[in-house]
Amino acid sequence: MSLKIGFLVNPYAGSGGRTGEKGSDSKRTMNPETPDRVSRFLRYAPTSPLYFTPRLNMGENYVKGTNFNFKVLDVGREDSSAEDTKKAVALMVEQGVSIIVFAGGDGTARDICSKLAEIGIDLPILGIPTGVKMHSGVFAQTPEASGRLLSIFFKGNAREEVTDIVDVDEYEYRKGIYKVRSYFKALTIRADTLSVPPKSEIPTDDTEGIADFVIENMREDAYYVFGTGLTVKKIEKRLGFNDVNYLGVDLFLGKKLLKKNVSYLDLLNMAINRKVFIVVTPIGGQGFIFGRGNQEIGPEIIRRSGKEGIIVVSSLAKLYTIPCLRIDSGDPQLDGAFNSLKVIVGYNEFFSMNICKSITRLE
Repeated sequence: MSLKIGFLVNPYAGSGGRTGEKGSDSKRTMNPETPDRVSRFLRYAPTSPLYFTPRLNMGENYVKGTNFNFKVLDVGREDSSAEDTKKAVALMVEQGVSIIVFAGGDGTARDICSKLAEIGIDLPILGIPTGVKMHSGVFAQTPEASGRLLSIFFKGNAREEVTDIVDVDEYEYRKGIYKVRSYFKALTIRADTLSVPPKSEIPTDDTEGIADFVIENMREDAYYVFGTGLTVKKIEKRLGFNDVNYLGVDLFLGKKLLKKNVSYLDLLNMAINRKVFIVVTPIGGQGFIFGRGNQEIGPEIIRRSGKEGIIVVSSLAKLYTIPCLRIDSGDPQLDGAFNSLKVIVGYNEFFSMNICKSITRLE
């Protein structure tokens, strides 16, 4: 009997990423990058299993006209919602699927796990990263990695593991405190560095030394794109800007703030005709410096900066939790061009970190 796979897409997930709006729970705008990211997944996914997928943009539209074996479930509509996702999960369970693969973010993962818990069944789930933050431990590094990981599972060579479905603590965030919490335990699949563990909170050390070193070496004639995260925002605070948004990306000219909470379009239009530096910190436990929670820093801005303009800052404690740095900019060729980066870990102190291999370099 052929392996049965549930496949669903949240077409709205990640729609706020490039625009600087964190999350898409309240947005009803299709993410324009989702079709390409799902297509990248399908290029590496196995075609012989039987896929059960919802109608229209919740799955059907991505597999029709391909050589994939699929059946369309009686659920899904143009203006889909979390309830459609939950109905799809219930129908997939009725069909006896062995795994549910979804394109979305942490909110979609929570919806799926909520329904599985209601039904009372443990099924492995695998996320194709199309959301914004994706702090949960069920996502692969890139869409290609999701496809490769599913193929490994199909051959019986992936291991199953319990992980956390993690998202921002909305109650704390409304009080201005950036904190993540675990909402569910979920079963997922792992193989090599294709899969990514959940975000973990790591105590920072010597961030003052990091901040002092970065500030002392800032050029007044260059743009500085400050990414998300506690370590980066502590540098902004040392510059005298205490009203920081830990989830936002800010643009400076030298030490002067030009605009808070910029979008990708803002950066494309504003960060021109001067050298561009990007200041980022890896996500604890995961290692991402691009593509998780900071999609405002899109591939063209990374190209304008170049490798020499990327300033990675982190405590050593955080680096010890990750095997390598990860990049998922939206451009696989750009991602594959990086091999290693130097990380500032203290005042004039550095640590070299490799970049996790992209799917193209695994071949």
